[in-house]
Amino acid sequence: MEVLCGGINTKMPSAAAIWRQGCLLHFGFEQTPQELNEAGRALLVNSIAYISRFAQDRPMARTPAGWGDRPFPRLRAWPESYITNETKKLRDLSFYFTASTLSLAHTNDHAACKEWFRQVRDYLRPDAQGKLLVDEDARALQIAPDKPEFFAKAIIALRESGERRERAQRLLNRFAPEGPTNAAPAKAAHEWNAWWENHRDYLFFTEAGGYRWYVDSLARKRGIPTAQLRGPARADLTD
Repeated sequence: MEVLCGGINTKMPSAAAIWRQGCLLHFGFEQTPQELNEAGRALLVNSIAYISRFAQDRPMARTPAGWGDRPFPRLRAWPESYITNETKKLRDLSFYFTASTLSLAHTNDHAACKEWFRQVRDYLRPDAQGKLLVDEDARALQIAPDKPEFFAKAIIALRESGERRERAQRLLNRFAPEGPTNAAPAKAAHEWNAWWENHRDYLFFTEAGGYRWYVDSLARKRGIPTAQLRGPARADLTD
């Protein structure tokens, strides 16, 4: 996502008023074009002109809105802001965590809760309702699913036997659903390693998009690592 313009109203300073995701433009002002003043109309026209340069780019991450019936994943930074602020009431954490997870969080003691969160943060993921729980496979293998070394560590465990291999298979299937999730057990390590080697420069992890890795199709098509293909560099290629 490329932020084009910040915007502060009831939101934090990091909020965005205008942003681009692939070929889509979010113009986050309430007024209709007819109600905008001259500066607002010029801003809208310029935003449309800018977005027209990105027809080849496409949104990749599916990010549920914060309203309606579709659950949205809680971001780890949200409860962290409560836990690290001793003026906050820890009972409000029930919005972010499953009940069973929250029962282990020491919500009667800020210091203990902060230490608990530090230990489990890397292994948190949302359940079907979007609330956070500890991924026991990730914690058992000591593999943080959002870190670049996730694939290398999981594939090493996949070459082992028994419970560690089963946990690694579940982790890869869960956090990288575009990979060879149907690979036969005997060939799983080989197929996952081949897939990772072929896609490693074009992978990115997102919490808002479902706590999973996505393949950046535009970067892969151009043969440019995702880390280098950012913002205006993703504009359409022309002859």
